[in-house]
Amino acid sequence: MSDETLTQRQIQELAVRHQQYQYQAESIAQQMNMVQLTIKDVETALTTITGLKDETAGKETLVPIGFGSFVKATLINPDRVVIGVGSGVSVEKKIDDAKVFLEKRKDDLVKYHEKLNEAISKIAQEMQNIEKLVQRFEQSQKQPMRAE
Repeated sequence: MSDETLTQRQIQELAVRHQQYQYQAESIAQQMNMVQLTIKDVETALTTITGLKDETAGKETLVPIGFGSFVKATLINPDRVVIGVGSGVSVEKKIDDAKVFLEKRKDDLVKYHEKLNEAISKIAQEMQNIEKLVQRFEQSQKQPMRAE
């Protein structure tokens, strides 16, 4: 599409497409924030169960419950943890198995975050292309006409 041959209708269509890209980018940014929070939750879980690995039964400890808050608890079986596996289902796993599971989940989340980042970069590039096209059109409209 030559920027000098754009019609007013095409300019409006480009504006609509630009706005759609903007909405998509905002949605992806929200997803990225949610994924980042989930990654932090997984890291907290990994840190916590790693700290429990060498503890003995009967020891009193502080267990993080979120937002910088803790609950005092007595360890009964510190070599096993109950871990959420999705869809509201939790299973009991040995600490080493839970760590493997959580590390895999974290890797999957990091990869998903990277894909979202790539998608938002592509959208940003498309938005820039539209902006440049419209800007060139507007500049071509401002140039004085030459008399022949």
